[in-house]
Amino acid sequence: MAVLILAFMPAEKTIGQTIKIVYLHGALSRAGMVGLMAGGLLGLAYLLRPRPLLARWTRALTLSGWLYWTAHFIVSMPATRLTWGPWIAWGEPRVTMTLQVIGAGLGVIVVSWLLGSERFMAGANVALGAAILLTAIDTGVLRHPLDPIGSSPSTTLRFT
Repeated sequence: MAVLILAFMPAEKTIGQTIKIVYLHGALSRAGMVGLMAGGLLGLAYLLRPRPLLARWTRALTLSGWLYWTAHFIVSMPATRLTWGPWIAWGEPRVTMTLQVIGAGLGVIVVSWLLGSERFMAGANVALGAAILLTAIDTGVLRHPLDPIGSSPSTTLRFT
């Protein structure tokens, strides 16, 4: 469904068909954030009431959130190149934050797997979920718009 929507969306006035890559980048970013924060919430639930089902869910949500978050960074590279010039906008605070979350998430996933402790994994997932929430709130922008669709004057964009 998402592929069809992206395929048939009209070009944007300023950046043309590149807008489709930008939309995909934004969707992957949001999905990654939601996955990592949900993994953190279920990690907290596991710490309060240790249940194998909660451990499986916190692990799965954190891993899938991290994969979506990493995919959003990869997809952002051609969008960055086509709109701003460089492949990676190193001076953009959101890029730094993204790479920090990718690194921290990889560390949490690998160390949790190596230790094999569900309690450690749940606690680390709580910390990672809280970290992405706090850094997303606190990280500023230089050129990167925070919510280009929601702040657009176009009712068509806000509807999609």
